[in-house]
Amino acid sequence: MSFTILVVDDSWESREVITSILNAQEDYNLILAENGQDAIRKLASQTIDLVITDISMPVMDGLELLDHLTQEKPELPVITYTGFGDLFGAKALERGAEDCVFKPFDARDFRLRVAKALKYSRLKKYQEMLEQKNEELRQLSITDQLTQIYNRRYLQEVLHREFTRARRYRSKLALLIADIDHFKKINDTLGHLQGDVVLRELAALIRNTTREVDIPFRFGGEEFLVLLPETDRRGAETVAERLRRAAEAMPVFKLGTTELADVKISLSIGLASFPDPRIRHEMDLVILADEALYLAKKQGRNCVMIG
Repeated sequence: MSFTILVVDDSWESREVITSILNAQEDYNLILAENGQDAIRKLASQTIDLVITDISMPVMDGLELLDHLTQEKPELPVITYTGFGDLFGAKALERGAEDCVFKPFDARDFRLRVAKALKYSRLKKYQEMLEQKNEELRQLSITDQLTQIYNRRYLQEVLHREFTRARRYRSKLALLIADIDHFKKINDTLGHLQGDVVLRELAALIRNTTREVDIPFRFGGEEFLVLLPETDRRGAETVAERLRRAAEAMPVFKLGTTELADVKISLSIGLASFPDPRIRHEMDLVILADEALYLAKKQGRNCVMIG
């Protein structure tokens, strides 16, 4: 792994000494800066693995630079150095420096300290990469592959969390289940690939029609569920009607970009809300909404029913 080190010193002689020490045994990519402000400009445009800075400099000294990096880039290791004794070194360590070296440099000791700091930097990078990969895997595990909204597996976790919070703080929580009317007919006449297009477009419509705090899921097949935190029955009915009308007006496109003018979709929607004496468990909320959806289908579809 190749490392990039930013060396900050207003003295070109000191920069040359550090460059010669570090390049004697390792092939580091060294970037040079004359003071703290110059260093900040270069940090903004390049990826740096380690900063080595003198403490005493004009314009912006090493301690000021250290304060800035501790605030803005706490993961970036910083080695400070000084020729003014332990007091400055102690200040640097107290303010977040990884290490402090005293002039004149012992070349072997200096290289070892740099290697140690870079080892820390490398471990941090691996840790961040691992965390990123874990988050990507988690997102895959909770996302419906076709529609790119949350899946039924994640619903159990979120529903439990939101219901527990609503019951504890006596707040409101609503849930709606929407089903595409006669979706089997679309699959049978236009094909399953075209049906997939409709599901993706409807998922996007649900995201755009609901609020940021609302949480949409693909419940299964052509059914979608939306969890509505801090929403009472009347508010949920408003959201459901808005979604139903939007779906009714939604154009359906062929696999390419051609609109299928003779194909229209509609939604039957059932909703339930908490608090309700019939709801003692989070699944009661789903059951009531599902029963209301059944009534909406029985009523002739393309309507909203309240459980």
